[in-house]
Amino acid sequence: MQPYLIACDLDGSLLNKKSDLSPYTIDVLSHLSRLGHKVVIATGRPFGGAIDLYYKLGINAPMINDNGATIENPMDSKFAKQRTLIPNDIMKDIFTHAKPILKSAFFSIKKTVYAYKYEPKLEEYFAGLATSSNVIECEFTDLDVEPSGLIFLVDTHKKEILENYIKENYNQTISFRLWGAGHKHAIYEIYLKHVSKSSALSYLLDYYNMDQSQLIAFGDGINDIEMIRDAGIGVMMKNGNWELKGVSKDQTKFTNDEDGIARYLVNFFDLNEHFK
Repeated sequence: MQPYLIACDLDGSLLNKKSDLSPYTIDVLSHLSRLGHKVVIATGRPFGGAIDLYYKLGINAPMINDNGATIENPMDSKFAKQRTLIPNDIMKDIFTHAKPILKSAFFSIKKTVYAYKYEPKLEEYFAGLATSSNVIECEFTDLDVEPSGLIFLVDTHKKEILENYIKENYNQTISFRLWGAGHKHAIYEIYLKHVSKSSALSYLLDYYNMDQSQLIAFGDGINDIEMIRDAGIGVMMKNGNWELKGVSKDQTKFTNDEDGIARYLVNFFDLNEHFK
């Protein structure tokens, strides 16, 4: 059997509703790794918000973080870490022009969170990363760092100001995702235009000398669209966002809380005798 690169999103996909890996999922993925397949976490979480889960999975493989902006293998010091960052001057410029409509903003580097007007309601985006000891509240214009991406909470009624500014000034460089908009506020992710989970997986396919047809990708959200669209076998979760239906080639029969990915893989690789 030819080896596959198996890319798994975390939240809403590989993780259950407790944001954890089930023993069954760990056993299945570990077994596939021993068979020679490359099992890769591909998540929007920053490194610090995913590393404990990576070690819990216990597989020596690269991990994709920040929706493709970071690729590294914590278990292999010879693997050259890849980071694609938003230039400091662009970060400061977008922050400056968005500041009048910002309710809150943040980004992270490793386990440090940089926040403007720290907003506890956004802690879900830190993926358990934020604590009182590692959040630095500051004006982004005072920083001499480069983030892989930004999260902005803006006034819903003025969100076009942010969208139009990025389109008019950085259309070739920067993109944004609207994660949701309520009556008062809208949540945006701002990232480099050419960066996605798919671009990171393309790098790994080249690294392992594998073809796109050997890529199986699982996801549930809008940040998974590119990798599911581009994978040889792009699979949306049963509980996935409706926008994935137009790009996915298959769907799991079970949700993330029912070991959907693991059960799909058991069936795909005919492992029912091993995992009854």
